[in-house]
Amino acid sequence: MSLAHLILLGLLLMAMPALALPWVVASDEAFPPYAYLDQKTRQPAGMDTEIVRAALEAASQPYQIQLYPWERVKKMLDYKQVDMAYQFVGTPERMEKYRLVGPIRNGVTVLMTRRDGPADYQTLEDLSPYIVGTVLGFSYTETFDKAALKKDAGATSPLQLVQKLIARRVDVIIGDKAQLLYLARELGADKDLRILGQPLAEVPRYVGFPKDEAIKAQRFADGLEKIRRDGTLDKILSKWQ
Repeated sequence: MSLAHLILLGLLLMAMPALALPWVVASDEAFPPYAYLDQKTRQPAGMDTEIVRAALEAASQPYQIQLYPWERVKKMLDYKQVDMAYQFVGTPERMEKYRLVGPIRNGVTVLMTRRDGPADYQTLEDLSPYIVGTVLGFSYTETFDKAALKKDAGATSPLQLVQKLIARRVDVIIGDKAQLLYLARELGADKDLRILGQPLAEVPRYVGFPKDEAIKAQRFADGLEKIRRDGTLDKILSKWQ
């Protein structure tokens, strides 16, 4: 092979986009019904998982999804051990730290208590006598995150959070409405628990990339837009509602 051919081959190899390589995509291993490990298939499943799969396939981007505890997911994204992660609440801190793409959907943030728990509240300060359970590493709303409440962040998953409420280790918990109701039903406690007051917020949910990965973020955004236009996104959302 001539030197000219070798140079041309080298240039072609350099021009091949790294985006053609499979992305490693991470998410929470215990965030049903949005992301979790299906016990029958042993494969990642859930609403958000289906949305991410569809967007990546629409973008013709090879991928592999891996599930971990949420705190580990964030650290892996921080150290660029994965290409992207889902899903994030779009807080100012998260937007500053990551390149967020979406929203892929909206979630409704609510408080939940037992049937014999607090009757209602007007402001978050009204809940100051109670212990409010949260999940370690989760962000909710800016107002709640900054509220001076007695917060117990000992739960490492939403499932554990609901279990703590049932066991009376906390008085109130916060989370995504669909998820909390789903977990209450799964634990057979839906008649013992109730949503407290009005929703705190309707919160957009995003996928996250390292701050300097603009090209990858745009590739996913293009795939997300495709499934939004062709109706695939609406079909996934309707399936899980």
